[in-house]
Order: sequence, then structure tokens, then C-alpha cells
Amino acid sequence: MRYINKTAFINYLSCRTLGWMTKRGALPRFAGLNNKLLTLEGKNVHKASRQLFPDAVNAKILKADNPALDIGDLISNTDIKTIYDAQFVAGGFSVKADILQRLEDNLWRLFEVKSGSKYKVRYVSDMSFSAMVLAKYGIKICKTSVLHLSNDYRLGMDISRLFTELDCTEKVELKVQEFLSLSDKAFEDIESENMPQPYLKRTCKNCPLFDECTGKDVKNHIFDLPRLSILAMEELIALGADTIDKVPDDFELTEMQKVVKNSVLTTTNYVSENLKIEIENIKQPFYYLDFESVTTIMPLYPNIAPHTQLLTQFSLDKTDNLGNILNHYEYIADPTKDCRREIAEKLIEYLGEDGSVITYANSERISVSKLSMTFPDLSDKLNKIIERIVDLELIVRKNYYDIDFRGRSSIKKVLPALIPEMSYAGLEIGEGGDAAAAFAFMAMGLYDNARIEETKKNLLKYCAQDTLAMVRIHQFLISVAK
Repeated sequence: MRYINKTAFINYLSCRTLGWMTKRGALPRFAGLNNKLLTLEGKNVHKASRQLFPDAVNAKILKADNPALDIGDLISNTDIKTIYDAQFVAGGFSVKADILQRLEDNLWRLFEVKSGSKYKVRYVSDMSFSAMVLAKYGIKICKTSVLHLSNDYRLGMDISRLFTELDCTEKVELKVQEFLSLSDKAFEDIESENMPQPYLKRTCKNCPLFDECTGKDVKNHIFDLPRLSILAMEELIALGADTIDKVPDDFELTEMQKVVKNSVLTTTNYVSENLKIEIENIKQPFYYLDFESVTTIMPLYPNIAPHTQLLTQFSLDKTDNLGNILNHYEYIADPTKDCRREIAEKLIEYLGEDGSVITYANSERISVSKLSMTFPDLSDKLNKIIERIVDLELIVRKNYYDIDFRGRSSIKKVLPALIPEMSYAGLEIGEGGDAAAAFAFMAMGLYDNARIEETKKNLLKYCAQDTLAMVRIHQFLISVAK
């Protein structure tokens, strides 16, 4: 029998249909490199947390060695003070408790281990579900704490400095009572043979099942209106306006939302009067810059905090006004060390002092700014580069709209609409998260030399595709502006 787990229950709280579907394994499965990295790092963090409790017993291992062993035997054995990875089933619900610590008078303390470096609201819901199942099992939890990563930790420090404890007892106690009162109804709905009827609400927008549920076969959904506020979204839903053509004429929209609505109603693309001016303000020679970076939970190198974003490579195309590539520069870091200074020096060398530095989105500007703060002796030259940066995405967002953008302006949405012959589909690495994960695996020493060289080639191809995409999009806008 498959019991109702934490994900199904929490999803049920936001949408009964989503909870029902989750229980039946309908959520999409992520199998890319990025997901593998998250899974690996999550396991490593949990493994590290156990070193804080040297006397703890591993319930999972004990169960594997002795299948007849019941978790109740461990709970009743007062010689056992701390248990981790214990699976509890009660009332049709199932949960694995990260760490349980025995206190006095048959009371227990629950620890949940999180890979984040700061408190998140969802942590309380996670712990409250665990505490609810434990309460149904008969275990009295009197204290609950989150163990999350400390920003003060550095590679090589004692593992005790990796974690920060945050007491969430009061918040969890309130939430547990709420969960207990909802649990019978949740069990009935989730276990029902009939799927609860879905209905449109604002949480549908980011639902992984949206395209197969309330968004199925719906063209020009109101969620395609860019930066639609929660209040506006709820008002439109209440009016029964699920598509853009149903938005009332007197409904208050931003200027960009009006542009999108008009494009949908007239089936025409939008070109602003200001596009020509913005395009002419971009100065030759044109430099197109794209960074890739990696952010790992545990530090890859000394003097780096958990969750620090590190630049790992860049692609740089220099072109004339016709889009002809005059020079292509590329760099990828040595995965065994932090190469940010070398990246900063190469940028200064390759970019010179003239011409616009064209990026897509604001992340490159932020990255160069961080390099400037990290290396004060290079800050003057780096700050001059920042002054030359032109955000091509911002130009697109303000001045051009194609209904195939569906309210988005990211390069992965804009490129196929404007330059359909270009695609990332044939690349071995074709997504930013996977690029970061591939570099992390090299830095962790998980790839042999042959695979490292092959991975580097694939990473360089992916990054080069991003700068080439910017070249083509820029040329498209030039032609439109004329």
C-alpha cells in the first residue's frame, strides 16, 4: 500500500486535485544533471548532520539488517537516545523523521535537516506534517528545530560549524493542530477513486500539472499577461476571464499588459516607436557576453560559503554592424580551483575600452559588479565595463512583442519565435542548470580526465550558443527598427 507522504499532503493544501495526482505519481520526474546534483548534495548534507549526534542509531540500516524490527522497538528502548531516518506510518500517512532525540518523560525533540542557508516559510509546513504523523503514531513532540546551513562555514572547518539551529516549536505547534483537523478530510479526498474537480486559481500558474489540467488546450491564457499581480489575477478569475480575450475593456492593466492584450486580439506583433532609438544607442564594436556559473550547497573551494555563486566560464562574440563575428573568445575555469580573478582579468583583456557590451538579462551586470567588489585592484576597469553593458532582454521587453512569447522575455522563449532555425536541442548540454551541475561534478572529482575534457567541450558549445543567439536577436531587432 502506498501511503500519503509529505509532498502529497502539502500539495493537497494548495489544491485538492494536485494532492490527488501527486499520490498517484503524476508529477513530472526530473532526471537531468541538475536534479542529480541536488539529490547528491541533499544526501551529503543529511550525512553531515548525523555527525552532530555520534550516539544516534540509523533506523534504516537496522531495518535492512533485521526486517522484522519495528520502529516501535527503537522508540520503547530507553537506551537509545537519538534515532535518524526512522519511517513512521499512522492513519494512512507516512513520513521519515530526519532526527529524533529522546528527552525526559517520554518526550521527543524533532530535528529537520535543510540544505538552505536561511529560514523559509515552507519549513514549518514540512516539520508540521512530520509532527502530525508522529502524533498519530503516539509520539509526543515537545520541541522542533530546523538545522540549516551556516553562512559562516568554510571548507575544512569542523562539521559542527556547518549548521545553524532554529527553534520553530511555537509555529509548528499551531500548524500541527491545523493539520490534524484537516487530516481526515485530506485522507478521504486523496484516497477517493474519483479525482477532485479542478478549478482555476492563482496557484495554477506555477503548478507543474497546469498544462494538463486547467490550462489544457487553453490558448492565450491570462497567465500570459506579464507581471500580473496576485490581486489582478484573482479578480479576473472571479470574473470568469481565463483567457486574454475575455479581459474586460475597462479592466486596469499595465502598459505592457495592454500591449500583450492588443497583440492577442489583433494577432499582430508589437513594435514600439522607441525601438529605433534604443538600437541606435548601442555602440560599435558590439560585444556579446554570456556567463555560466555554479552554486553548490557545500563549498567547492576554500574561503567560500555554502550557496556561493561562482563564475565558471564565459563566451564573448565581437561583431560588426552586420552581425559578422570578427572574434570569438571563450574561457572555462579549472574545476580544481576558484578562477574568478582570472575570469575578471580575461574580461578586461578581451573587452578593451570601446563598444557596447551586450548581455541578455541583468545577471552579467551583477556578476561583473561582484567581481569588482571581490577584486578592488581591478574595480576601476571592471566598473567601466559595467557602464558599457546593454541589456538586450530589457530592450525586447519594452519594445517588441510576439504573441509566441506568451508573456515571457527569456532567451529560451524569444529565440524560437524570432529565429526559429536556431535551437538548443542538438546540444549535449542545453540548459543552464545542467551546465552548472556538469561543472560541479568535475569540481567534485566525480569525472575522469576523458569525461572532463568532453564535458568542457560541451559546456563551451552551450555558452557559445547563448552569445550567438544574442547576435541573431540583435540583428533581428535592427532589421525591424529599420
